[in-house]
Amino acid sequence: MELRKETFSQPPKAKAGFDPDALTRALRIAGATLVVASASTFMLQHWQSGDDLWRYAMLVGQSLLLAAAAYFVGLTLREGRSARTFLALVLATMPVSFAVLGGLVYSQFHLEALAPLPFYATWVAPTPQAALLAVAGTLALLVPLALVSFLALARKQAKLLTMLFFAANLLLIVPVRQPLTIAVLAGLALIALVRLTLTRFASTAQLDTLEGRLARSVLFAPPLIMLGRVFHLYQGGAAFVGSLLLIGAAMLWCFLPRVYDFKRDFAAWIVAGLAFTGWALCWSELTTALDSAALCVLLFGLPLALCSLLAALRATHSRQALVGIGLVQALLTTVIACAIDLGSIPALACIVLGVAVAVWGASVRAMVRTIGGAAVALFGLGVQVWLAVNHDNLLRWASLSVVGVLLIVGSAYVERNRTHILRWWENAAAKRLRTQDDEALVS
Repeated sequence: MELRKETFSQPPKAKAGFDPDALTRALRIAGATLVVASASTFMLQHWQSGDDLWRYAMLVGQSLLLAAAAYFVGLTLREGRSARTFLALVLATMPVSFAVLGGLVYSQFHLEALAPLPFYATWVAPTPQAALLAVAGTLALLVPLALVSFLALARKQAKLLTMLFFAANLLLIVPVRQPLTIAVLAGLALIALVRLTLTRFASTAQLDTLEGRLARSVLFAPPLIMLGRVFHLYQGGAAFVGSLLLIGAAMLWCFLPRVYDFKRDFAAWIVAGLAFTGWALCWSELTTALDSAALCVLLFGLPLALCSLLAALRATHSRQALVGIGLVQALLTTVIACAIDLGSIPALACIVLGVAVAVWGASVRAMVRTIGGAAVALFGLGVQVWLAVNHDNLLRWASLSVVGVLLIVGSAYVERNRTHILRWWENAAAKRLRTQDDEALVS
């Protein structure tokens, strides 16, 4: 019997020849790159002729030109892809316009001393009225263009995307350049946008297309330009770098519910590490104006403990370890601060935090937490009593009285809403179990 050898055919190779789809795609990519590069150079360009207001009008005119090109291509050539490319470029160049507009506004309405800037990065409005007129004209021209562009890219979410886009762009014209203030504003904007992207936009099918992803991505351009402006033109310092690490930790924390298996615990520890490092850098500058060593200790340790507890919310297998680290950090911080300075504030911090940990431990039948929290609370109470005996201060008596009253009121609230609190606790536990089961199925 003759055995036949089977031959396996190789997949056919792509024929060498003219590919119109590849050509049009390459042309769109190249053209978009050049347009974005052209707009970006406006933030650094400074010609010798003409005033800055006129040059800014030329930049806004570029957005109008792109919109006109989109109209021409869409209605005359009947080519939707290129038209949407032009409209996406309209959105991509708008943050550049607002960055330059921010320089014009800052030149007349700065809330701080003007920092020395390179000649190419200086934008000066001739008068305050001219700066305000530039803002009004920009909004009158660009808001309708942005709405039309978002309607073409993501029709159902166009209004919300337009409002978010201009809310982010308006941050660029806030007349402040202090690095920490910029980090706070840009950080809040980035975290809010990440949260919206993960909760609302990610579940929208229309925003999962290429055009939808472009519409979502341009929202992040204004806060990133704000941070890049500080890096390029101003001296950020350790606190600014620490703020960036905290922003990164917060954004990763928002993203963690989409991570499964061991990667989630690993990422939770990364969040804690970034937050620790970031806050340590911020603390190194923020405490220079404080005279109290105890307040410096509290300002260092308590936020670190909060970072551990927040990271624990996103962990699975290592959640208890992070919770334990956070509680130990918090309790030791208050005890060390009280030992350094036998004052009312550190002692009150010991009492409040110790009672909170002890009550929490008792509610979940965690003996170690209950004993540790009670020990710290008793230590703080002993310090308060010693201070009351040796130093006359009405604040100590009042603070103890207020804390005691609040605890009793809290007990009454829990007793009155026992059923609702128990139901909330059971629902949270059930949700956590469902999440763990889903992760086990995925892995």
